[in-house]
Amino acid sequence: MIAGLLLFLVLPLVIGGVVYVFRRWGTLSSLLSIGMTLALGITILALPLGQVVEFWGRQIVMGGTVSFLGRELILEDVDRVAIAFLYLTASGLFLLAWQVSPGTLLFPVGFGMLSLLSGSLLIRPLIYAVLLVEIAVAASVFALQDEGGRPARGALQYLSVSLLALPGLLVIHWLMDRYALTPDNTALLDVSAVLLAFSFALLMGSVPFQTWLPSVAGDSDPLASAFLFTVNHAAVWFLLLAFLETYPELIAGARFAPYASAAGMAMVLAGGVLAASQRRLGRLMGYGAVIDNGAALIAFGMASERGLALVLLGLLVRPFGMALTAMGLSGLGAACGHDVRVETVRGLGRRFPWSTLAFAVGALSIAGLPASAGFAARWALYRLLGPSDLVSVLAMVGGSLGLMVGVWRALSALLAEAEAEASTELVDDAPAEHDRWPRGLVVGLAVVASVVVGLSPHLLGPIAARLAGFYTFLAP
Repeated sequence: MIAGLLLFLVLPLVIGGVVYVFRRWGTLSSLLSIGMTLALGITILALPLGQVVEFWGRQIVMGGTVSFLGRELILEDVDRVAIAFLYLTASGLFLLAWQVSPGTLLFPVGFGMLSLLSGSLLIRPLIYAVLLVEIAVAASVFALQDEGGRPARGALQYLSVSLLALPGLLVIHWLMDRYALTPDNTALLDVSAVLLAFSFALLMGSVPFQTWLPSVAGDSDPLASAFLFTVNHAAVWFLLLAFLETYPELIAGARFAPYASAAGMAMVLAGGVLAASQRRLGRLMGYGAVIDNGAALIAFGMASERGLALVLLGLLVRPFGMALTAMGLSGLGAACGHDVRVETVRGLGRRFPWSTLAFAVGALSIAGLPASAGFAARWALYRLLGPSDLVSVLAMVGGSLGLMVGVWRALSALLAEAEAEASTELVDDAPAEHDRWPRGLVVGLAVVASVVVGLSPHLLGPIAARLAGFYTFLAP
């Protein structure tokens, strides 16, 4: 009998090795990556917990506690949905990567990261989950940089920031064990809460630690950056929720709510102001991630199950905007030597309509424009906060408007006539996209999916609400 959850730890590593060997055959490795991540994402949702299933003569059972290398792996309902989200998001990103960069290291490295991040959701105690997340962060450096090139500055910043967060998360486990033995020593609890807040502020890019987010998006592979902002960030959020579910004493007081809300407001305002003045299109995606993380912290600061549901809904819709934006940036970057600035993309919109469409729809979705996927979560948060916290709503609207200003400047350049000879020389050797129907089909399907989710929030809303219901640390 095979423990089903081990398949999501071992099988991705095997597939990643196979994809790496065949990476020179871009279409083959891409389709294999898309198919396997899609199959694994559906499988973990379809297999019933606690029941034996026959598959190719093998008996597979999901759920329960499994010992692996001396550590316990526990699969619960919330973990099933979280792991499925990681794999299905990766499948969508791989589909877009197939069209713009089929030979990228994102495919093999992505499988390794999926294995590590899935393990972080399953392994106990949490000290090992932290280590698995950190190893996944280190692995992401290889996907963020060009193969054979120098490490991207943003990737190194991300690695450095994540390493700074590691000691605090490791110490929390030890402090909380001591607190369980001496509950009268509340200083242990206070120190643990501070370390938790500081560590996750680093991992999420909270102000003033937000600089690594635009840096990663600005000088790294766009789709690898989108993988980081969706899959990695989702794993970080689930790790935070696991900490709070394991140690609910850390937020038993009322102090965490205003601090989370204040950090979120600082992020949306800073992200909006910096995005409005940004001329590098890649960094716009990074500032969009800052704004989106800030909105999630504002929702989390509500300290209620409904607020947590909105955090999770934001995580579920984020891949639509990030993936489209990254695909657009990849296509435009190939046309202008990966120097994607307002000055270098002037006039490219007519020659690269699919990349321009993907960038525009994706970036505006991150900003929460109506009828986009991002609007589904943002509007629900506006409605919930409006009667009691109008200041936070105005801050989020201001951040979104700042990002829209930056996107408008980029679109104005893309759709304008090329004025400088230097601008046209950059794209003389780049083939136009008009005849690339597979790329147009993929972009069209992704845009339609984004609009459908934006107009039908009931598609993902119940999933987010159900996920939030699995957590009990916010219960009165």
